[in-house]
Amino acid sequence: MPVILAAVMVAVAIPNASFAQQKKLVLWTHWEQNPDFNKWYEGKGKEFAKKTGYEVEVVTIPYQGYEAKYLAAFMAKSSAPDMFMGMTHQWCGQYDFCDKMPADLAKLYDENLPKYMVSVGKWKDVRYGIPIEHGNFQQMYINVDMFKKAGLNPDDPPKTMDAFLADLKKLTIADPKGGEPTQVGFAIRSKGHPVGITDKFLPFAHAWGARLLSPDMEKATGYANSPQMVAALTFFGDLVLKDKVASLSFGNPEDAFGQKRAAVIFRESWFFGWLKKNAPDVNFKVYALPCEKACPGAGALFPWTDLVYKNSPNKQAAWEFMRFISNPKDDMEHHQIQGILPVWTANLDSAYVKSRPDYQSTKDMLAQPVPPTYFHPKSNELATAFGEAVVGVLFGKGQPKPLLDEAAAKMDRILKD
Repeated sequence: MPVILAAVMVAVAIPNASFAQQKKLVLWTHWEQNPDFNKWYEGKGKEFAKKTGYEVEVVTIPYQGYEAKYLAAFMAKSSAPDMFMGMTHQWCGQYDFCDKMPADLAKLYDENLPKYMVSVGKWKDVRYGIPIEHGNFQQMYINVDMFKKAGLNPDDPPKTMDAFLADLKKLTIADPKGGEPTQVGFAIRSKGHPVGITDKFLPFAHAWGARLLSPDMEKATGYANSPQMVAALTFFGDLVLKDKVASLSFGNPEDAFGQKRAAVIFRESWFFGWLKKNAPDVNFKVYALPCEKACPGAGALFPWTDLVYKNSPNKQAAWEFMRFISNPKDDMEHHQIQGILPVWTANLDSAYVKSRPDYQSTKDMLAQPVPPTYFHPKSNELATAFGEAVVGVLFGKGQPKPLLDEAAAKMDRILKD
């Protein structure tokens, strides 16, 4: 911890002058792929300053390693932000760094969020955070032109995992010299933090009826290494190792899809906005995820929210700023500039939302049974242990069953600690 603290204080320390003297609210985010969404807070901060004198400064912390920087700053107190993007069950549950939301603001959100989102931002039934993204679950993005070129109908997407694999084989263009394919069917997540890799594997786990933890979230053995999980991870690994419809050499899956080197990707609602800004020439459609024994449903490991640091000397002003932007108009403006789905129920049937290619697919996903959720205080540690097994399979370092047995045992130790 002293080493982390020393490094972080150099890298991300805020000047020693007090926040009150600066009349500035500092917001930390690690959502580096959505810069317009982040900048919006500063623009609203200028309006807020006219009323209160407090402007808003947004600091984007790189996602890789953000947890250590957050933790060090929160423990140091003097270098911590007033507001931050994070997961409630982690920063308010595993740790105690969150300020409880004022009752009137909590009531406002409880009454204006879609039903499935009401629990997002709560810990032990107390609201701390404001959910920042509707549609925060993976859907299937397909490249229309690549589907047509492969003789597939882009208006009739695969609805089962068997059909999904069959289509991926037709969408993959092998290297005649036996090297890596020049085009793959599926853009797979294989690099980066194991938590993200676990998250991107979950649709496959849930399609096979598997779950990471017992329903009471007290046990991993028998769940993380169940026969259903072994079957799901075998299918997932085979996409790379046996069927060769995905490649580990293609790097970032978003880039692979945006550069038309991969025909299908599973991603959340923010990816629509990312494509509009970074790959506007990609002709795509969005559909519900394919099913196997079950349908994956609208679930994710990352219920991102905006939170207020409990030790901030400016937490009253921070909540005033949150209240200032808590209305349907700002919700719409904030999300539309980045191409993300708004969170207020009043905006979910707006012209903007109805015009999006994921309007119907989002409804289809939400109509499916709710998948398991794993909002445990140690969810990141648990997902890291599990993700290491997924990585091991993808890179041919072991077979699914023994790697999952090892992961389940490690997860049980984490749960007991």
